Amino acid sequence: MTSRQEKKSSGGVLINVLGGILCLIFIPIILINLVLITKTYTDADHIPSVAGYSPVICLSDSMEPTFAAGDMIFIRHTDDPAGLSQGDVICYLTGESIAVTHRIAEVTQVDGEVRYVTRGDANNTADQLAVSPEQVEGVYTGIHIAKLGSLAMFMQTTTGMIVFIICPLLILVGWDVLRRSMDARREKARTQELEARLKELERGENTEDGLQAAETRSK
Repeated sequence: MTSRQEKKSSGGVLINVLGGILCLIFIPIILINLVLITKTYTDADHIPSVAGYSPVICLSDSMEPTFAAGDMIFIRHTDDPAGLSQGDVICYLTGESIAVTHRIAEVTQVDGEVRYVTRGDANNTADQLAVSPEQVEGVYTGIHIAKLGSLAMFMQTTTGMIVFIICPLLILVGWDVLRRSMDARREKARTQELEARLKELERGENTEDGLQAAETRSK
């Protein structure tokens, strides 16, 4: 293999590796975004989830130091919201459909029904209204990613959707076109090389036939 061929081969491998990495990064992001966006419109009364887990953006510092404003936390939906206990960190919807994630400070009974008194870890007083099990969207899993919520909020804007959905799709399409183009060039070069070898063989055979004819005439 010549140096030029080696460079072409290594270049093709590099493009395939980069393409694979792009697929691993962008395809899950695109799919998760599409699922969350779809569920936002089809079930507007609940926080959208994937496989029972929901990403939630923290908008205030009321739960510091557990997590802070701009962080993204992950909650797990529970089949028994009435069975939660003191100390659990829950995400619930208020009457205005605003998501709040606070810790259960006390479990009480109101007219024989369970109610949760919640409070932010950084707050000195409990929340004004008790929470019913029907309001609970999920329980904090203990997983949060600092400042990812700010990025997620940007992704929900028109510019963010272009950057994180349209652009990745264009990159994947561009990579596929480039890969196909390089494969076509390699195939063309291989075909030309085979044709050149065939011509050399034909010239060799013609030369050999000419020599044999000359020898025959000389005899």
